[in-house]
Amino acid sequence: MLYLWVMTNNITKSVSLLLLALPVTVAFAGDEKIYFERISEGLANGVSDDGSVVVGENNSGGFVWTLDGLQEIGGVAAIAADADGSFITGDRSFPSGDTAARYVAGEWWTEFGGLGPSGCDSSLSSAYDISSDGQRCVGLGWDGCSANAFLWSEAEGMFRLPQIGPSSTRADTISGDGHVIGGWDQASNGSRRAAAWFENAKTGLWEETLVLESTFGNPEGYGEVNGSNGDGSLLVGSADGVTDSSSGGFVYRADEGVQILGLLPPETTPAGGGALDVSEDGEIVVGFQREGFGGGQSFRATYWTEETGLVDLKEHLNSLGARIPAAFTLAAAMSMSDDGKVICGWGYQGLFFQQEAWVIVLPSDDIPCPADLNGDGIVGGADLGLLLAAWGTADPAADLNGSGNVDGGDLGLLLSAWGPCPVGLCP
Repeated sequence: MLYLWVMTNNITKSVSLLLLALPVTVAFAGDEKIYFERISEGLANGVSDDGSVVVGENNSGGFVWTLDGLQEIGGVAAIAADADGSFITGDRSFPSGDTAARYVAGEWWTEFGGLGPSGCDSSLSSAYDISSDGQRCVGLGWDGCSANAFLWSEAEGMFRLPQIGPSSTRADTISGDGHVIGGWDQASNGSRRAAAWFENAKTGLWEETLVLESTFGNPEGYGEVNGSNGDGSLLVGSADGVTDSSSGGFVYRADEGVQILGLLPPETTPAGGGALDVSEDGEIVVGFQREGFGGGQSFRATYWTEETGLVDLKEHLNSLGARIPAAFTLAAAMSMSDDGKVICGWGYQGLFFQQEAWVIVLPSDDIPCPADLNGDGIVGGADLGLLLAAWGTADPAADLNGSGNVDGGDLGLLLSAWGPCPVGLCP
């Protein structure tokens, strides 16, 4: 069985997935399985840090998905979730214009408005990401038809981030701790440049830098920052260099600089794409690739590790034994949990504009070790002491065989597991 923590009605509970009931199940790492589900028409935009909640949008508006099913939450779209899905950022629609907003799980939306007294046409602002504590949101705000990156908090409201270029900016991602923001800053020729904003710990002021500027094959730093980790030491995005070797997905590491991940060998041209999210440790990067023109475009979700290099996500999963339908295309991997085990995105069967939201749950690296009663990774004397202290009771933590009583049967199981707990088998 595969165990996940899910949030439903603000109550955290352990859910056991009965694998025979899953929409798609495949052999993987012993008894573990890959979970794949086409959630709804529309887009799955974000995963909470802990992987318990997926948020997205369909024809009815914003939605929240857990293993218990899909819940409509109103608005136009749900874009990103905080650590556990308690707070969600997205968009709402009003006669005065569409606006970015924040949703408190099971309760209400708070609308942000725009950066000025009026928006541009029907838009005041658009949401793109939220910090892990749910207290800071970022996106694009309008002041008339001038568009700029914004940061919003309940205490300070919405304000414009500083900019280097003469035109528009947008904030696409915010680090889990809320102190680093990524996005783009438009150059005078209209091209986007990958940008990051860093908060000064002493003054609280924000400073912008162009993270790809002066890199090989991309002296102007063209591209976009799309994702980040908890402290902003890792940023990922799309690079638009003058050569294939300077284009495609990239990872920016604060202590190492920029690594270009590139593009998959294209089946048609032109080809472009990039990275959309990164795991907390930087070992997994997901994103997309787009090829062709107009209505003839095709898409592929991408997956990167040092071991695999950049690969097609669907092909990678199927190489592990998955049976994602041949006719269904994983078009873009939009977001993933901190550990990289829950990935969401959009895909299609037939025409790319007939979008469907999907979610993938990969098996945990952790193998259950129930006899490790104190959780130190070793079954030893400390665990024996805890079991003996519970002897004769119905303590569920020490009742290893589920008999309803802590007795000799549980002692036998503990002694048979004596020593270090097993490690995970997943690659």
